[in-house]
Amino acid sequence: MNASPTRRFIVALSRELKMTQGELCRRMTSAELSEHIAYTRWFSALPDSWRQTGLLAAVALAPHTEKGKRPKPDDFVPVDKPPQHESQDIAALMELRKAFGLGDLELPDG
Repeated sequence: MNASPTRRFIVALSRELKMTQGELCRRMTSAELSEHIAYTRWFSALPDSWRQTGLLAAVALAPHTEKGKRPKPDDFVPVDKPPQHESQDIAALMELRKAFGLGDLELPDG
């Protein structure tokens, strides 16, 4: 889902409150939604297993990478990135290999 952060928040909040997105948007004013966003951002984040896993992966890899080339938690969160063509996936893998000092990837012909 390649949506705006606000849209993703509405989806997450509707799941947390156990109501549909339409019901949430009908029942909640813009001011209430803004307050939920602010509160969640600063005090009590909604559960997000992708971001939690990304943070764990980044922390686990940090000691094994060069300073300045350490991965960020968002590097492991696929939802924020739009779908890619296969050639873009290969190019991204090549960049990651270079970033981690693993050299070029030899691709099979075909």
